[in-house]
Amino acid sequence: MPTYDYKCIKCGETQEVIHKMSESPELSCDCGGKMVRQIVLGDGGFIIKGGSSSIHWKEKKLRTKMNEEAGERMKKKYRDTGSKITPNIAGVRQESWSDCQKLAKESGMSAESYQPLVDREKKKIQVVRP
Repeated sequence: MPTYDYKCIKCGETQEVIHKMSESPELSCDCGGKMVRQIVLGDGGFIIKGGSSSIHWKEKKLRTKMNEEAGERMKKKYRDTGSKITPNIAGVRQESWSDCQKLAKESGMSAESYQPLVDREKKKIQVVRP
């Protein structure tokens, strides 16, 4: 919620009040005067300290979008050539698809797209081992 500055008309005392933007509280000073909201020029308004959930949400959404676009580019690139898609995340080659999935989870990217490849990799390992 935003912080607003209020000033007493009678004595000039100022006070900071936090309330919703939709509210218009009727405040009175200790001296009995009416408090009116002051217009703050410059750095007034919202103050965001540290990380906020809205910033993290936007970053996660952007990473997810970038990951999906990279996946689409990989599909287009390797569909035409018939080449095998090698385990990689954002173009960096990894040892296995499960490593790619772990790295994607750690970096906050969507790891769901790697699940079918990890399952296929596990089936191959089970077939090879008696």
